[in-house]
Amino acid sequence: MKKVLLLVAVIIASVTMLAAQAKEGKIVYERKVNMYKSITDPEMRARIPEFRTDKFELLYNGTSSLYRPSTDDEGPDPFANNGGDRGGQRFNFRGMEATTFTDIPNAVQYEARAIMEKEFLIVDSLKTYKWKISGETKTIAKYVCKKATAMITAPQVTMRMGIGGGRNRDTTAGANTIKMKETELVVWYTDEIPVSVGPDNYSGLPGAILEIDMDNGATVTTAVEITAKYPKKELVQPTKGEKMTRVQFMDSMRKIMEDMQKGGGFRMGGVSIRASNN
Repeated sequence: MKKVLLLVAVIIASVTMLAAQAKEGKIVYERKVNMYKSITDPEMRARIPEFRTDKFELLYNGTSSLYRPSTDDEGPDPFANNGGDRGGQRFNFRGMEATTFTDIPNAVQYEARAIMEKEFLIVDSLKTYKWKISGETKTIAKYVCKKATAMITAPQVTMRMGIGGGRNRDTTAGANTIKMKETELVVWYTDEIPVSVGPDNYSGLPGAILEIDMDNGATVTTAVEITAKYPKKELVQPTKGEKMTRVQFMDSMRKIMEDMQKGGGFRMGGVSIRASNN
């Protein structure tokens, strides 16, 4: 009888330990952006890869999470510094990536961004989504995931790109305003990690989101590695940057686009980017 009780105690302790481990750790994601979905100009396509791939990591525990560019993703940026600089400002996509901290119990997010050498700290309530959960499942990074969908309104910045000696070519990515587009968001989450976390500011499901497909393959973010070990001291709220709400940040972005139009734009790799009135 004592042996049975001891075995039961060991099993309970093991299950408890595993459950505690599942509530904290690190998820490494790979994000693939289909550049050709927004750029149709053949000459532009010839200058850039079809897909832009970056890695990110999500540190999480039961009360907070931190989503940021992966500290191990130090390879050369194929979109940065392609070609000579003949005036204008160099542009690096990685420098614009946000670091997002989520205070789960208080439903508050802190998003740190650096754009055009200016730092922003966006502080606002956690976004909520009207998730529709289906019965579909699939396995991602050895975890069984369930499918959920939601309609979202996402910002789209449209611009005019000039190639080489100042020639301008319109692409489907161009205007001097930030337009909002309604699109479908498909996610896969696992309740084997019982923490409501996910990439960027996506959450609100009974488990960690391991994959996001935005706009039918335009941007796909997938978990590629999950571990219980993570740098706990780095899971801290960002504090640097001009503090503002999401609405105020969008207003600042509009002003930046207007300034681009007045100042003649900037340079992304070997490509000049100018705001357009079209």
